[in-house]
Amino acid sequence: MRPAGEFCWMDIKTPDLDATERELDSALGWECVVDPDDHRDPATVRKARFEGHWMAGLCSLRSGAYPPGTEPHVSYYVAVDDAARVHDAAVTAGGTSVAPPSPIAGLGVLATVVDPFGAAVSLWQPGTFAGWTHPVTPGTPRRLVHTSTTPTSAGRFYRDGLGLALSDAVFRTRTGEPPGWTALIQIADRPATTLAPVRLPSGHVFLFA
Repeated sequence: MRPAGEFCWMDIKTPDLDATERELDSALGWECVVDPDDHRDPATVRKARFEGHWMAGLCSLRSGAYPPGTEPHVSYYVAVDDAARVHDAAVTAGGTSVAPPSPIAGLGVLATVVDPFGAAVSLWQPGTFAGWTHPVTPGTPRRLVHTSTTPTSAGRFYRDGLGLALSDAVFRTRTGEPPGWTALIQIADRPATTLAPVRLPSGHVFLFA
């Protein structure tokens, strides 16, 4: 499991669960199934797994939980010891609260903010669900990449302002894409030296290396 201060999960929001399942299987070999331990409606929520480890959640944008017209996107979660404390620290440091800390059926406590650089991030205080357990191997998330116009300041916001280690995160200058976090998926057993943005037909973007 990932310790506090590190990314621990991602949730893929999509208008078409079946199509996104096929894309993840084709691109990464991830199998999408209903998690019997998940309390949510299996018609609108599933999980992707790889070699026995959960990789991501899949949530339907047509479930009624999202405003009409919400674009496909991926939410990234950082493990924290105290979601309320980190949420308030983010707002004090110039971030914007999107969702205040709320318990999720015993699974954990969730809060979401947009950092001062335009990137959304979710804060996850684990309960019965802690997120990723996989080792970093080909086919799994290797690290998270934050893009903005001021990467040095962005790094300070998270590491100094929020007290998050984020040892597997890197901060880069954006080159036309919107600011945000993107998962780097390792697809070969070698150092990640070249990042190749890959946009799935569903509209979700990952970095492959």
